[in-house]
Amino acid sequence: MEYTKQSKELLDELLSPIPFMVRPMAKKMIEKQIFAEAQKAGHSTVDDEDVLRGYIIAGAKKEADRDRMKKFLTDKGYDLAQYEELFVEA
Repeated sequence: MEYTKQSKELLDELLSPIPFMVRPMAKKMIEKQIFAEAQKAGHSTVDDEDVLRGYIIAGAKKEADRDRMKKFLTDKGYDLAQYEELFVEA
């Protein structure tokens, strides 16, 4: 599955706070969820919405991670109201 240029840049931006040494492993895990979200939505190309949903689902497993993720996304200017259901405990 292919990314749009903008969605690829968004993924790179979202991965930036992850420590360099574990970033490749985290990227694989997050991309798996992003591709699942894109397929579920019937997309042939990954868009920004797929990236955000996949990133949140893949990373919101622990409360500390959820809080950090919410702060990072809010600081970047994202309105998280439409994603609140994704921030539930797994």
